Amino acid sequence: MSARDVMDDFDYDRVNFNVNESESRHPMWMTESHFVYHLMRNDLGHLDSRRDERGDPLCSPRNLTDMCMNFLVSDPVRIIQWKPHEVPFDLYPAILSEAIFQRELHTIDYLVATWPHHVLDFQSIIPKEDMVEPQILSIPVEGPDKMSILDCIMYGLLSRKTQCRLRTLNFTGFKLDKKLCRELCRLPILWMEPEKRNIDVLLEIVSRSIVITRDRMERYLNKIERIYKNMDPSVKHGNQFEPVTIIMDCKFNLEDIPIGLAIQNETPFRLACQRLWLEHIPEVECPLNKINKLLEIRDITHLQIEDDTICKDEGRFASFLEGLSLLPNLKTLSLPTTIHVEYLPNTAVNLNSTLRNLPNLLRLKFSGGSLKDNLHIILNGLAQNIISLCLRDCRLSEVDVDFLLKWDKLKGIKDLNLSRNTINMATGTVLEIIDSMPKLICLGLSYCSFGPADLQRITKKCIDCQSLKVLTVQSFTPLSMPETQSLLRDVCDITSLQKCILFPESFAFPGQNEFRRQENREEMIEDCDYFLAEMGRPDIELEYY
Repeated sequence: MSARDVMDDFDYDRVNFNVNESESRHPMWMTESHFVYHLMRNDLGHLDSRRDERGDPLCSPRNLTDMCMNFLVSDPVRIIQWKPHEVPFDLYPAILSEAIFQRELHTIDYLVATWPHHVLDFQSIIPKEDMVEPQILSIPVEGPDKMSILDCIMYGLLSRKTQCRLRTLNFTGFKLDKKLCRELCRLPILWMEPEKRNIDVLLEIVSRSIVITRDRMERYLNKIERIYKNMDPSVKHGNQFEPVTIIMDCKFNLEDIPIGLAIQNETPFRLACQRLWLEHIPEVECPLNKINKLLEIRDITHLQIEDDTICKDEGRFASFLEGLSLLPNLKTLSLPTTIHVEYLPNTAVNLNSTLRNLPNLLRLKFSGGSLKDNLHIILNGLAQNIISLCLRDCRLSEVDVDFLLKWDKLKGIKDLNLSRNTINMATGTVLEIIDSMPKLICLGLSYCSFGPADLQRITKKCIDCQSLKVLTVQSFTPLSMPETQSLLRDVCDITSLQKCILFPESFAFPGQNEFRRQENREEMIEDCDYFLAEMGRPDIELEYY
């Protein structure tokens, strides 16, 4: 279990790991129509409304400005009759926020099409009440049209008016929305006139930067024609305007994304990202060494590649390394299930040479790969100040653990994950590693085949860690309650600790069926929560429920 996604930016020293982020994003009020209901958290930490003596929810009217904007956005005809140059520019963001809150789709369309500012940042526009829904932009709104907020934004972009000054749209911060990137990458193809979406012309353009079969391209065009059959007649195709940059969290998981990026320069849209996720797409190949033909490489600071076939093909591995060398501003490199040193000779040596040439690198993740006996080759000689290193399930050997202890960058590590490696034979070395990391904040040692006595030694050693906030020490089978309480006594002495993961998944617990096993697990967690409260440490989070 990871404390936080390595692709996220957060301050290890300030972040609170025992707060459920999805709950903490919710404001302490709820707006409905013209009223604001005041919320509170009950004894279980759940949101509830403040109530009067009769038990009725307390509420107060929204302020006059909000009520006036509510009246304004609720009638699209009234909005269209505006003379935009006579409307104060600073009203636009507030009015768009109200239109999104009221789900007034045609108003959203018009506001985007006439946007008077150069920048439109959706993280600052979305009402706080709606931020608890990660797919707020792409979920269809109830009603006859079945359109989403994003559909209306795209309509507005495609039919922008002459007075619109929009140059940049920022969609970052919605990485959990699986549809957002796909829809935005369809903008270039929607901008084109339907009769000009010619398979031969488009295939020639796309093939300059990606490898795609003709059959896959034809299926893509047929899909676009089918999905946007009703939308196409109402779109102003080929509308000419100054280039508009769309910034997003970019996930290559469907052919829509690389195709949209490949044809963007034929349109006024420019798609950009700081965070890039690459996955294998059947019948579509996007070599990393050609990423500069799809995206502005100076913008990319976070990269995740998940492809267990790269190290099996010498040509693809060479392209991968060449592509990495094109990203000088890379801060985070995540390679889950990707690096396997046993397939090609010199894999570790060549990877090390490339990593040395990424001067801004701070975070490395190799989870699910195979690095056995090669960790010293991969990490040796790195000059960067690495603060996060994930080696989860990398088949580490005693040789690898010994190298970590001697690694000159170890003292700067704030987040180290060694979980799911059989390293119980090196318990003493692990203890020395903990001792050598004065800045340690997150430590993962789950499922490493440590016995109860070894886990006890580890938790006792962690008492000396002045900054430790997260500790994961799960075993394959649940410990007895006395063994668990013994560990928790030491855990309570880690003064900075916020989160501790001790329990394996429910299938490891005794019980006649899945329900009973889950019930036994929850009962044990509840007992341990009570024990922590008795010890004066109710602030330590054992699990997210």
